[in-house]
Amino acid sequence: MATTLLAPHTEAPADHAVRLDHVSKSFGRGGGRQLVLDDISLDVANGEFVCL
Repeated sequence: MATTLLAPHTEAPADHAVRLDHVSKSFGRGGGRQLVLDDISLDVANGEFVCL
C-alpha cells in the first residue's frame, strides 16, 4: 500500500473545477475530416457534471 502526501494548498479556491479556453477538436483525415468543436471556451464549477 502506498500513501501520497500533498503539500497544503495555499491559494484561494478557484470558482471552477475545469476551464477550457479556445478548444477545437476534429476527427478523420483529409477530405473526411469533421470538425466537432470549434474554438469553445467553458468553465465547469465545482460539483457540476457536464457532457459534450
